[in-house]
Amino acid sequence: MKRLKHILVFVAIILVIGILSGIAAMGADLVFVKIPSVQSGIKLGLDLRGGSIITLEAAEDQINPDTLANDIEVAKTLIERRLTASGYTEAMVYKVSSNRIRIEIPDVEDPEEAVALVGKTAKLEFRDYTGKVWLNGDAVESAKAEYSPVDNTGISKHHVVLSFKQEYRDAWADATKFAASQSDGSNYIAIYMDETEQSAPRVGSEYASTGLTGDSCVVTFGDGTNKELQQRAAEFANLVQIGRLPFDLKQVELRSVGPTLGERSLETSILAGAIGLILVILFMIIFYRVPGLVSGISLIFYTALMLVVLAVLRVNLSLPGIAGIILSIGMAVDANVIIFERIKEELRSGKTIASAVASGYKRALTAIIDSNITTIIAAVVLLIFGTGAITGFAITLLTGVLLSMFTVLVVSRLLLNQLVMMGLKSLRLFGVNTEKKPFVGEGTFSFVKKFNMFGIIAIVLVATGLIGLVLLPFGVGMYNFDIDFVGGTTFHIDMGVQLDRAKLDDIAGVVEKASGVKPSAPQITGTGGTEVIIKMTSIDSPTREAVFNALKQEYGLSDSARLNVEDVGATVGRSLQQSAILSVTVAALLILLYITIRFQFSSGLAAVICLIQDLLVMLSAYVIFRIPINMNFIAAMLTILGYSINANIIVFDRVRENRKLMLKKPFGEIVDRSIHQTLGRSINTTVTTLIPLVLIIIIGVTSIREFAIPLMVGIVSGLYSSVCLAGGMWAKFIKGDVKLK
Repeated sequence: MKRLKHILVFVAIILVIGILSGIAAMGADLVFVKIPSVQSGIKLGLDLRGGSIITLEAAEDQINPDTLANDIEVAKTLIERRLTASGYTEAMVYKVSSNRIRIEIPDVEDPEEAVALVGKTAKLEFRDYTGKVWLNGDAVESAKAEYSPVDNTGISKHHVVLSFKQEYRDAWADATKFAASQSDGSNYIAIYMDETEQSAPRVGSEYASTGLTGDSCVVTFGDGTNKELQQRAAEFANLVQIGRLPFDLKQVELRSVGPTLGERSLETSILAGAIGLILVILFMIIFYRVPGLVSGISLIFYTALMLVVLAVLRVNLSLPGIAGIILSIGMAVDANVIIFERIKEELRSGKTIASAVASGYKRALTAIIDSNITTIIAAVVLLIFGTGAITGFAITLLTGVLLSMFTVLVVSRLLLNQLVMMGLKSLRLFGVNTEKKPFVGEGTFSFVKKFNMFGIIAIVLVATGLIGLVLLPFGVGMYNFDIDFVGGTTFHIDMGVQLDRAKLDDIAGVVEKASGVKPSAPQITGTGGTEVIIKMTSIDSPTREAVFNALKQEYGLSDSARLNVEDVGATVGRSLQQSAILSVTVAALLILLYITIRFQFSSGLAAVICLIQDLLVMLSAYVIFRIPINMNFIAAMLTILGYSINANIIVFDRVRENRKLMLKKPFGEIVDRSIHQTLGRSINTTVTTLIPLVLIIIIGVTSIREFAIPLMVGIVSGLYSSVCLAGGMWAKFIKGDVKLK
């Protein structure tokens, strides 16, 4: 009966996983069946469904600091109304800083049309019943929504006080005098915004002889405390204020992705993720047998739960976000590998299977928590300092870490315990070869003694990236900085024919003739050899449209050939540079602080130096492969910070454990033993993380491939630094036996 009970529990868990997987596959629509007012499903970012992101900035020399906050809100309201009136009902408008507004417009066919729409000056007019324009927005001094008595009745009403500039008061008096003299119901002054009537307040006949004199007038909306009237009054005041917005809004950033490229990005990313998931599960089963099967089941559960959570939270899933999910598939196996390696050690030492499983989970817990917290630190820093798609990557990475801990410590453990209780007794089912001598962690190779050799190799590996950083202030451009960092305009166009150097030169000539700006050498991209990337200094919206029209006419292109257009101003580039430096510095300091608290300052210092080594190796990859350094660069750096420190912590945690067991042993010997004991985990975790990344590189689109290659280099470097450098450096720093925390 006991065995039957455990079998039933095991089957029940599998059924729950299957149900969750089904929900995830359907976009989590079932989650909201009983809550019809809530939209369900994962939201696709504009880089996956197609659309444009436009960032507008208030002209710095026209800003009034005292009214800036209100003026930005007013401008936001205007843009929202314009987009809605133009049919862009799904567009999102929000403030991203004190003087910037970001607009996201999905499914937009022509990005330049969207730019023209949101960038034009507001047109406010005061008209009589004949359509005659008496005043425009220049006449308004201010518009303020109030709730107070407006006549001798003493009854409070929602109203807006309009104040006019001195030079326009006579014109206002004339307009209201004309309106008041009408006796057939047309005694009103209609207020129009962008050719749309917003209000038509009436003028009493008592003003037929003089009109409304003075510097202000009142537009009433009704009495009582009705919230709808209050909102109408506030919106009307904002709209009138728009007509006198004291600054211009200029475009500082445009990112537009055509629906074709977005669909292709989504399909290839899903394919890479699915194949990567299958290969990781197969690897785990081959290497760990029954525990590997358990990790595969929990990994499916993890993936399904991840999709459900993203759907429930309505996360805006972008291309970097999908990369974060795919990367987390490999990282989710990390904790399982740590535990399974500990279980194998316990089994080799002679423990029973049940005892080894219990001990494996218990002894691996601190290492799992410590390693995941450092990744959480990196993800939180990304959330704080990142913007746009980088924030989406941070959310998926953070969600992935938290969910992976749950699936490993709860789901995997529950499943494995049920299988053990069903009577599994063969050590081979746990990946332990009984014919071999039990492994006790006594490797013959000394990593500590060979530290100097490993250090020289590390210097060679980082040389290219380090030289690039040193020469950067002197104007030597070893790095391929994208427009995200330096500003400029980029076109990604499918020319429909195989491209060669001669055709690229012709394309550059057409672009230069249309824009008056010489582009950098166009580059062939994509898998078919028909797509081209054209980069140049920043050009305005009309010029961008002229460039594309010239290419259309010259090569017979359709509108869908415009796969991607980006334009980034210099101010945005400077902000991104500052964000990159600040985020990496903050993350490194927080990680140093955490490791110091959990271990020692000397170990934390060794770990941070190894992190710097990993980042420099990654920078070398950017130089060697000429990978563009763009906003994804920040996500790549912080991912490597979190991932690489994980491997170091696993070694450090084992050193701390062995130190208590080997009190009379030299510290260097303890470090060597710890590295050998954790070597299987370090290699296997690296392999499972690299599998999905390699698939992204093989299958994915150019942008996500350029994100995956540096990550892959950084992860391999992380393996090297954690095994060959971190422990030896710690031993060098403490120079003797020191009591560990």
